[in-house]
Amino acid sequence: MTTTAGPATDADWLWSELGLVTEVTADESGGGLDALVGLALRRNPRRAHLLVSRVLGKHLPVDPAVALAAGRQLAAQVRRLPGLIPAMAAVDAGAAAVDAAVIEDVAVVARGPLVIGYCETATALGHAVADGLPGSHYLHTTRRDTPGVSPVLEFTESHSHASFHWLVPRDPAILRDGRPIVLVDDELSTGRTALGTIRILHAHAPRAHYVVAALVDARPAPARAAFAELAAELAVRIDVVSLIAATVAVPPDIAERAARIRARFAPSPPDPDPDPGPATAAGPTGPAGAGQPGAGWDPSVRWLAAAWPADLPDGGRFGWSSRDGRRLDALLDPLAATVRAALTEPRGRTLVLGTEEFMYVPMRIAAALARGGQGEVRYQSTTRSPVHPLDADGCAIRSALTFPAPDDPRRASHVYNVRPGQYDDIVVIIDAGVDATAPIPTADPSGLVARLRACAAVTVLTVAADLPPTRLRGDTPHR
Repeated sequence: MTTTAGPATDADWLWSELGLVTEVTADESGGGLDALVGLALRRNPRRAHLLVSRVLGKHLPVDPAVALAAGRQLAAQVRRLPGLIPAMAAVDAGAAAVDAAVIEDVAVVARGPLVIGYCETATALGHAVADGLPGSHYLHTTRRDTPGVSPVLEFTESHSHASFHWLVPRDPAILRDGRPIVLVDDELSTGRTALGTIRILHAHAPRAHYVVAALVDARPAPARAAFAELAAELAVRIDVVSLIAATVAVPPDIAERAARIRARFAPSPPDPDPDPGPATAAGPTGPAGAGQPGAGWDPSVRWLAAAWPADLPDGGRFGWSSRDGRRLDALLDPLAATVRAALTEPRGRTLVLGTEEFMYVPMRIAAALARGGQGEVRYQSTTRSPVHPLDADGCAIRSALTFPAPDDPRRASHVYNVRPGQYDDIVVIIDAGVDATAPIPTADPSGLVARLRACAAVTVLTVAADLPPTRLRGDTPHR
């Protein structure tokens, strides 16, 4: 075990000044804590600091293959648990990937676990974990309000900047069939969210086995004991797996320490304004349709529509099966070719940008783009998470762009560490329910596309699934 004031290979002044002390107790990844996380300051009164994942593809750009590999590694940890998936003894738990199609026995496939990822940060990670668990069904929580559809279950994250999120499966029976549930998050800090989720799921439909899987398990000792206590109370088995386990001791005055750090640095400069011209001068009300520019918008932005089957989900918000995954596999190379043809520098530096909960499909497209080309491809996502950028070595978040959230322009969204000249092309991938150009009329006249257009050439790809979350069986929503 090692104890430091932060990862030894990082500039550790921020760890030291915040008074954070880490102790690594297990390291399945083999690279140490610094290989998985950096440190930043939150803009959140409930928490002062943020462990920023270097492999998740959310706040920081990452090789998409690295992000997907992290999910496979975490799935391998889950597969090692005895009794979770029948016939897993025949599958090499150390393999880089598992092909769900090799298990043809319907009885086995039906008994795969239900994997639930937490929005918005872990939607793609949960999906990648589900990819490594044959016969699993994937579902992620959502904060997006779907008109006319009531959630089946509601959860609360007391520490979060956006505390409520829901489960909205097309078929609520998936939550009642007794199969083991694997909860996936990027980080366990206190574990309270996972414990609360298990309580709600168990009250809705009891089962014998729950698994919590996270890239980083940073729970203190009392929080770890709380998992054993809940398992005993409910008479269930609860396993926790992670790529690295560490405790992070947080001083009681961390909020004051963070405030002093922010005060010492000059205020963050405003986001760079977009080039003046049609993108802002005409003051349009928004695009004519999702993924299509309205009158007055920058004609240099390329707008693409994915050739997407109407009956294929665009992610796990309403549920995702292994069959859906195989259908996606067949679409990726043609989609990547479409994107590549639109790039200004196909051999240059390209950022593929997902939007909040819509992470997995953009990440897979980015990985296909990287496989088939000669340029450098990185992936990350926009986020609700408010982070205070510090342009200093040792801080993981150096700059921020803020704009109206693509799925709800009444609130703000952000993208971090994207600056002019950093990339030749930025490819924004959105689903049909968002508007990447919508302005905030009073606070910020620029939408996501206009912000990014000041940094690089922009292509917008819209994935339009047509799957209303029809209730196949009646359920009374748990509110």
